Amino acid sequence: MQGISYMIDSTNKATDTKEPESKIDFLVYKLYNLAKDEIKIIEGK
Repeated sequence: MQGISYMIDSTNKATDTKEPESKIDFLVYKLYNLAKDEIKIIEGK
């Protein structure tokens, strides 16, 4: 994904990507107007 490459430095494998991944997930959920129950299904909770 070229558009978000600035958010995740893939050259350093020790880089913690949890925070940017969480932000991206949130934006996608918001984009598709998902309910909390639907998000739980996607995240396997």
